[in-house]
Amino acid sequence: MSDATTPATPAHCAAVLVDYQNLYHFLKNRLAHPASPGDQAAAMVEALRQRLASEGVRIARGYAYADFGGLDEHVRHVQRALYLHGIQPVYVPSTMHRNTTDLQLALDAVEIRDRHPEVDTFVLFSGDRDYVPVVQALQAAGRRVVMVAFRDHLSAHLLDFTQAGYFLPAEDLLPEEARGAMAEDGASPSAPAVHDPARFNTVKELPDDRDYDALEVIERFFGQYEEVYLTPLLRKLSEELGDFDDTDPKTLIGELEEAGAVRLERRRGMPYDYTVLILNPAHPAVQEIREEVRGAHASGDGLAEEAYDFVDDEDEEFEGADAEYDDDFDEDEAVEEEGDFEEDEEDEAA
Repeated sequence: MSDATTPATPAHCAAVLVDYQNLYHFLKNRLAHPASPGDQAAAMVEALRQRLASEGVRIARGYAYADFGGLDEHVRHVQRALYLHGIQPVYVPSTMHRNTTDLQLALDAVEIRDRHPEVDTFVLFSGDRDYVPVVQALQAAGRRVVMVAFRDHLSAHLLDFTQAGYFLPAEDLLPEEARGAMAEDGASPSAPAVHDPARFNTVKELPDDRDYDALEVIERFFGQYEEVYLTPLLRKLSEELGDFDDTDPKTLIGELEEAGAVRLERRRGMPYDYTVLILNPAHPAVQEIREEVRGAHASGDGLAEEAYDFVDDEDEEFEGADAEYDDDFDEDEAVEEEGDFEEDEEDEAA
C-alpha cells in the first residue's frame, strides 16, 4: 500500500461510503474553536470529489452514515451540506450497538458490489479496523478500493492485513486553514487540565469490541462522575456484559487501562481504602462513546434514561468511601475483589 495516488482510467464509477459519525467526532475533538466540524467535513467531501474527478472517477453513489440527530450542529445544516456535495445522509441511531454504523456501511458496500457492476471503485472514508472484511470482500470481487483516513486514526489492521488499492491521507483533504487548527495527536482542545494525557498510558487502539462495550457501560451508568468507584463498576459490568470468552470485568478494565482509555487510582478511606477509575477524555474511543451516550440521552432514548435513573437511584450509595458497599454487597468480598484486581496488575507488571 502506498500514499501515492494511482491514476484511474477515464469513466470509472465510484461509490463513496463515509463513516460520518467517526469523522465528525474526530474533527470535533481535534479542531480548535471556531472551526466547525460539519463545515470542514463537507469541505473534505468536496475535495475528495475533485480529487477523484482529476483521476477520471465520477461518484455514482455516495452515502454518509451517522446519528445526525445526536450531533451538536444543526441537523438540517449538516445534511444539506452533504446533499450539495452529492452524498446522501443515512440515519443510523447511536442508541443501538456501537457497530451499527459499521454494519450498515458494510451491508451497503456489498449490495452495491452485487447490484451495480458499473461501480468499479469503492472509497471508504474511515480508518476503523472493522472494515477489514469489507475491503477484502470488495477486492476479492475485483473492485478497486481507496481508503481515506487520518494517519494517526488509521487502524494498523487495515494497513497490515489489506492491500487496499491505495491510501489517501484525509489531512490532504482539509482546507489549509483547518489544518492549522488541528490539535496534536493525543491532545483535546476541550480537555480539562486535570486530565493530563501524561497521567494515562500511551493512547492505543482498543483491542476488542468488548472493550467498547465496557466503555459504554461506564459512560451510561457512571458518566456524570469524575471518578467511578471500582467495586460497583465491576459489579455493573458483570450484570450488563456477563462473562464471555473467559473474560471477566477485571480483564476488561485492565485492557482499557493498557490502551490509555482509563486509569486507576487508590484512595484512602474509612474503614477501607478503595480504588477509583478515571476516564481519559482525550482517548478517541472515550470521545466516541461519550458522544453516542450523551446524544442518546439528549434525544430521550429509553436506554439512556434507564442509565441515568440508575445513577439517580445510586447517588447515595456513592457519596462516601464507605458507601461503595451496599447492603447487597459484602464488605469483605468487595475488599477482596479489589485486592485481587491489584494483585493481578502487579503480576502483569512483573
